[in-house]
Amino acid sequence: MNASLYFELVDAVARVDGYAELIVVAERVLATEMHALERRVLDRALRARSEALDLRYQLGAPASVGGDSGETTSLVVAG
Repeated sequence: MNASLYFELVDAVARVDGYAELIVVAERVLATEMHALERRVLDRALRARSEALDLRYQLGAPASVGGDSGETTSLVVAG
């Protein structure tokens, strides 16, 4: 994978601020061809972001609106 594309995806995961945005970024990661190690790292980052959003929601500070369903189910990317 092109290094600049990889770091662009890493940055996109780090900027996720809501469930709808998380889904968009996860779909982008799934659609991108990459080495298995790169995919594992990005999947782990997506899972951590999802868990952070879940925790924020549970603590009463909902993730950003805009398609946000308020569900607390973690998004795990199948790889």
